[in-house]
Formats: sequence, structure tokens, C-alpha cells
Amino acid sequence: MKRLLLVAHTFPPAPSPGALRPGYLVRYLPEFGWNVTTIKATDGAAPFSADVIRAHGPVAAAIDALPFRVRDAVLFPDAAASWMLQAYRKGLKALRAERFDAILSTAHPPSVHVVASMLAWRTGLPWIADFRDAWAGNPYLKRGPLRRRLEYAAERALLRRASAIAAISDPIAQTLRRVHGRPVAVIPNGFDPSEWDAFPDVMPDAFELVFTGSMHDGKRTPDLLFEAIRDLAAQGDPAGLEARVAFYGPSNERAVEAAARYGIADRVRSAGVVSRPEAMAAQRKAAALLIFLSMDAATHTEMGSKYLEYAGARRPILAFGPEQSVMRAFLHERGLGWFASNAEQAREGLRQAFARFRSDARLSQVPALPTARDLARGFAALLDEACAQAQLDRDGVYSALPLRTNHF
Repeated sequence: MKRLLLVAHTFPPAPSPGALRPGYLVRYLPEFGWNVTTIKATDGAAPFSADVIRAHGPVAAAIDALPFRVRDAVLFPDAAASWMLQAYRKGLKALRAERFDAILSTAHPPSVHVVASMLAWRTGLPWIADFRDAWAGNPYLKRGPLRRRLEYAAERALLRRASAIAAISDPIAQTLRRVHGRPVAVIPNGFDPSEWDAFPDVMPDAFELVFTGSMHDGKRTPDLLFEAIRDLAAQGDPAGLEARVAFYGPSNERAVEAAARYGIADRVRSAGVVSRPEAMAAQRKAAALLIFLSMDAATHTEMGSKYLEYAGARRPILAFGPEQSVMRAFLHERGLGWFASNAEQAREGLRQAFARFRSDARLSQVPALPTARDLARGFAALLDEACAQAQLDRDGVYSALPLRTNHF
């Protein structure tokens, strides 16, 4: 078996979508010849066997207690930068104690790439940089011209050392190819069907719409949904009269405040941050599951990974986002649900969701979507290629191996 050092700031059991990708890698890469040791910042024991090293001391904890906006404004490359020094030290100690074959970092936050780049430089090991989200030019992060230039410069400098680059989607990969002038492998997110075995797939007893995730400090809003519920209820439409909405996750208080503005506060609740099993149980009990995207047209290529987990729950999706969103056709073509960009579409989507609830809220079948094993298989292939190329370079043979740009 080969050995991989994985640098991942967020890791199970952290209730964050960003924890899923590294968690799946640890669980399934051994099936493809790779054992994994993970450097992480979040606390808690993973609900599966994992060799984990936590790098988050009291100094980092004190800094992380500051408001996100403060940390994001003063720290570089990101608001989580306080963990980098300890992560580097613990990673280097692990690399010196045992033999490893490669390093993989998966971002966000970009500080994982800084740590991995330093470790690769000290050890000469091949390093793969994986992007779940864009770093430089990320439309969700407010940046001035100087900060943008610094981010692009830092990204270019760091990735020159990377043996390979991976991304979760074609749009992110295309941006990285344009910026760095080199191949980028596309390895989509996946879901693990086996995770749902513990949750009964039964008909919901109420027309409750469930959202699990974050509204990103107001960058995403439920206003279209709330407007549709209000308008349909005023018309006496049961889709509006019976609708209830539950939010699970951080910073969803604004959603409750918005519900009050639309006069439907009694139908909306925020459950706050819960464990992932609790969130999954809520998804299985829902009549439909909600996705809120930024309405900014600049984010029209955004897909995220939430739809994969929702599909695993076998519940239809009601999504909201910009008119040009790639998710619109994706949901429609696979029969996964409905997409709305304006009030009329939101009302129709709500009516369709209610009609499905009245018949059978469960998806009749889950379409062919990437799984956690597909994810691990893609990274194993990329890691094997990187190691083979590193061996050729050590032997003095410099002709590059062909790099596949899609490993799914």
C-alpha cells in the first residue's frame, strides 16, 4: 500500500459540506491502494476508522474566536490562516517519522495549499492541489483590487510546485487552466449511498421543506420561496397554506427574520447547527429539499455538492438561483426537481413540490451520479500518475506522462 498525507482543514464529524470530500477519500482510497493520514483543524472523532493528526493549538483557537469578517480582512491567504504553522510542523514531523509517497491538499480554505506546498518543498514528494472552490477570483469573497492581485500571485507561485491540479467541476477547472496554463483533472464530488442505510425511507407526514447548510452571511436568500408561500397562501392554495420550512445549519437567523417580513414567521424555524446524522434524518423526513444559490449572474456555473446528498435522501429538490444557472438544466434533465429564478417560477415550483408530496414525495429512483468510490478512484489514478512521473524524474527521464483531465 502507498501512503498519502492529506491536508484538509475541515474533516468529519464537522457538520460542513467541506468535510465530506476528505472523509470519503480516507474511507475509500485504501480500496485503490492508498492509506491516508490526515492533517486537520476541526475537532471530534470521525465516525469511521481514520489516522488523523489535529493541528489547532490555543493560539489558533484564540484567533479563530474573532469574527470571520475580521479574520478574513487581516489574515492571508484566508480567515483560517492561523492554523498553518502548526499544520506544517505536525505534517513535517509525520513525514519524517514514516515513509509517505505523496501529499494531497483539498481546499477551501486555500491555506491548506500553502501548508502542502511547504511540505512538498521540504520533502520532494509529489503534491496534488485539489480545488472544491475557486481561490483567486472567487465571486463569494469580497476583495479589493490589491487583495485580488495578491491572491492571484500567491496561487500562481504555489501551484508551480504542484505535481497535478484537480477541481470538482469543469468551470473551476477551466479557470485554473486559463490562469496556470496547465492541465487540470476534473474529479466531481460524490455521495455515499451506504450512508443512508440507517435512515428509513418513509413518506413525510407534513409538507415541510428542509434546507441544510449555510446562507453564507446573506449572500444567499430565501426571499423567492417566502414570497411564493405568502402569495399562494393568500390565494387559498394548499401549497402555500400547508408549507412549512426548516433551516439546519449556521447563520440562518436571517432566514427567520426574512420570514417575519413576509408575514410567515409562524411557518419557518431554524434548528441551528446539528450533527450530520441529524441533518440527514431531517432530509429523509422532508417533503422536498431546498437549495439556495447566489442570485448573482457571475455565479451561474456554481453547483456545489448539496444536490448529491439530497439525491441520496431520495427527495425532490426545489432550487433558487440566477436565470442562467447550470443547475436548472441539471435538475430538469435528471428528474431531480425544479429551479426558480423569479416569483412566478417559485410559485410553480412550490405547486409542483406539493403535488409530488400528495402522491409520493420520494424519488422513484436516483439517477446515475458520482459516488464516493468514484471520487476515490479518480484521486487514486491521479496520485498513481504523479508518483510514476516523480519516479521518472528521479531516474533522469523527463518526458511527462500523459495526464488525463477527467478521472470520472
